[in-house]
Amino acid sequence: MTVTAERIERPAPTARTATIALARAEARRMWRSPLLWIGTLLTVALGVAWMWTRMPSWETFHENAGVASMLLAAWLLMAGHLAAGRDRRAGAEESTRTLPAGPGRRGLALLVTVPIAAVAGAVACLAELLLLLPTWPVGPYDPWVALTLIVIPAIGAGIGVLIGRALPGVAAGPLAVVVLVAVMFMFIFVPNDPQSVMTHLWPVVHVNWNFGLPRPTGWHLLYLVGVLVAVIAANCRPAAPRSAITVTVLAILLAGFAVQREAAETPDAIHTEEVMKYVAPETLDCRTHEEVRYCALDGYGAWIPYWREAAEPVADLLPAGAQRPSIRQISTSDNLVPMQAGHPELRVGDTWGRVGSWAEDSRVRLTRDYAATAVGLLRRDDPENWRSCDGSGQHRTVVALWLLEQAAPGKGLTVPRIRYGDAERQAAEVLLAKPRAEVQSHLAAHWSGVLDPAATPLAALGVTITPPPIPSEPAPPMEGSTTSDDRGVCR
Repeated sequence: MTVTAERIERPAPTARTATIALARAEARRMWRSPLLWIGTLLTVALGVAWMWTRMPSWETFHENAGVASMLLAAWLLMAGHLAAGRDRRAGAEESTRTLPAGPGRRGLALLVTVPIAAVAGAVACLAELLLLLPTWPVGPYDPWVALTLIVIPAIGAGIGVLIGRALPGVAAGPLAVVVLVAVMFMFIFVPNDPQSVMTHLWPVVHVNWNFGLPRPTGWHLLYLVGVLVAVIAANCRPAAPRSAITVTVLAILLAGFAVQREAAETPDAIHTEEVMKYVAPETLDCRTHEEVRYCALDGYGAWIPYWREAAEPVADLLPAGAQRPSIRQISTSDNLVPMQAGHPELRVGDTWGRVGSWAEDSRVRLTRDYAATAVGLLRRDDPENWRSCDGSGQHRTVVALWLLEQAAPGKGLTVPRIRYGDAERQAAEVLLAKPRAEVQSHLAAHWSGVLDPAATPLAALGVTITPPPIPSEPAPPMEGSTTSDDRGVCR
């Protein structure tokens, strides 16, 4: 029996077909790479840990997630380096010579790691947002900054491929990460000049400490895109030398121009008057609940329920005719001018605890400030508002202590930035021993006296402390005082 075998000649695949096949194979390898998944998990864990204790804003989220994305970029750099150096390790050159695609085409195929890195950056960002639920970032959303979280890991993967093709040794990838980390730390120690180009070479967009001020974030994204294009073009050099060199040079020039423009458009010095335009009363999100007016910065309205939870237990105890202090959110600048002249008001900042003891601490701080503001011990129009004064002997200090104990029983809250002693605490215990309705009725009848630091409206309830003389002018700093924050009697 004779068996005849017919030989079928199949045409060799074209270079383009081989490149596409190699790209698909490299994509499958990258998706199965432990470096990709370890880096993504560590990035998510780090980003969430940095944002776990305080309520996120888009500004702080983008900065924390951006720094975490640099960790992902480092892992992807090592993954890209190992993939690119595979052809030249362990004597693999002889095997790769028989492939239909040469080194240049194989380099092009390895660029599939760049979009995979971008997807990994987007997945890490989304995972961080989901793990922070039910809280959600507040404040203005900047899409240009959000896109940098995708570009940074892609740059890391592209650099890894570039280094792997030039230095295929296994140690070259980790050493490159160490060198790049050292370079990044150089940017941190550069003098903090907002108009310095070196300051803006840091890949992550810095938090803008003055709320609402325009930031040239579009130029920063363009700078990172220019770097990414330059890295990709450099990887394409063996396949298309002239075009790759031309694109690389143009991309580097574009990146340099973008970072220079970003530095030029960043304000060097901001005056309080200019900053206040972005936080003026007419720009705030103001809502009234239970006779209390809450005014939040643009995009921060979701925090008002947290402020209500802290302030309304005190506001409900105030007499019907008493003014309920307003709550106004301020970022970093405050001109000490109330929204409504003659109406008590207190400020809250742009941070708030997110969970557990951190959230409780924020609530306690606002409750204490609200009680002190309600009785006139804290005033926004007082230039020394944040320095302690002596409230000893004043009946409003006793009322503030009573309000705090009624609003938060058993927590032992103290009046903030006010100095007082055992006499005031014992006087508050006298009020606490009386029926709540009786004390509230008495306060309603004598509320104007409560607000007067020199009056004794609680004498009829058994409070015997006597206010000291109230000076008409603030007292000068005390000689020999160990604390520079002390001032005289609360006026």
